[in-house]
This record gives sequence, C-alpha cells and structure tokens, in this order.
Amino acid sequence: MWLRRAVPFIWVSLVAFGLMAYLRYPECFNLTALEGTTAEHHAVALLVYFLILSIRGLVLVPSTPLLISGIVLFDPLEAFVVSMLGILTSSTLVHCCARHLGFDAVLERRYPEQAGQIRAHLMEHQFPVIAGWSICPVVPTDLVVYLAATLRVPLWKCLVGVGAGEAGLLSLYILILRAVLAA
Repeated sequence: MWLRRAVPFIWVSLVAFGLMAYLRYPECFNLTALEGTTAEHHAVALLVYFLILSIRGLVLVPSTPLLISGIVLFDPLEAFVVSMLGILTSSTLVHCCARHLGFDAVLERRYPEQAGQIRAHLMEHQFPVIAGWSICPVVPTDLVVYLAATLRVPLWKCLVGVGAGEAGLLSLYILILRAVLAA
C-alpha cells in the first residue's frame, strides 16, 4: 500500500531534481560535457544508465529519451546490451510489482473499454501482442507488462515478447541515430 503512494512522489521528486540540476548547472548538460564525463567514468556511467533504465518502468517514465541518450553517449554494442538489460530488468520489476501498485485498477476505471480489448487480445495471443506492443515506439511497453502481469501471463513470456520487440526497435534507433551522427 505504501508503494502506491510513494510512486507519484518519487516521480515528481525525480523530475523536480532533474529540473533543478539543469537550471543550477546548465554547463553539465551539454553533449560535450556528458561525453567527457562518460569517457572519464565509463563503468560508472554504464551502471547509472542501467539503473535508470531499470527503475523507470515503476514510475512510468518513457524509455525512448533514455535509449537515445545511451546511443549517443556509448558505443553501439554497449548501448544495445546495457539498454536491453535495463529494459528487461524494468519489465521484471513492473511484472512483479503490478498488483502492489494498483495500476490495473486505475486502467480499468479510466479506460474500461480499451483495457477490456487489450485483455481479450492478450489472453488470446500473448506473445504476438506483447512483442508487437513493444516494437511500437509511441505506446508504453510497461503498460502491456502491467496488463500481462494482472492476467497472470508468465514472466518468461513477457520477457521474451518485450525482448523481441524492444531489440528490433533499439536496433532501428541505433542504425538511424548513428547514420545521423555520422552525417
């Protein structure tokens, strides 16, 4: 019960902290400074990147901006591996905490028709729905993991579906961003 009340507070606190840091130290948030810091403290930067990607699903922070920053700051293979590990860790945490956060009840109240449709599709075609949802960049992957967890879809099916979808999307992001940065 305490976790349900803590999540909005944590989310607002992280956003406020980020904005205050940006306003107080704008010189630390340009690409050159970030690349320099990443090069100096490579292992720590990878660990922090992984941890942020891992917990972001619990507070419903989208992964796309984080993935893009990882692709810009790290080697493509490193960015891919660490991003996938972070996404899969986040999906595992979301799956395990879904009922405790009460997100399913909120979805049912706000979007009863859509939640019902998604549940029906998930029950019938678990893997294709999860993988298809994960590869679409405009819909939150964490949402389908929450729904799958409330339907008691096994964790391994969620992780395989999320892994397949996100691997394709992340590969596409890497190819496009590397081409843009090289030009």
